[in-house]
Amino acid sequence: MEPGLGAVIFLILTIIVVFSVGAFLVYRVMNRPNAHIGSRLPTEDPNAEVGPEDGSDPPSNP
Repeated sequence: MEPGLGAVIFLILTIIVVFSVGAFLVYRVMNRPNAHIGSRLPTEDPNAEVGPEDGSDPPSNP
């Protein structure tokens, strides 16, 4: 086997192993209960602008 071929095979195997470990970690984290981003977001935005209390829109000034 040529020295260059051994290095190419080693790099290919290393890339496959690193990708597999990363995919496993992502799979493990994303399959936990409440792992999706919506479960960590507040139900109401505390920084949102407060609208009128009676539900009517204020008149706009042209």
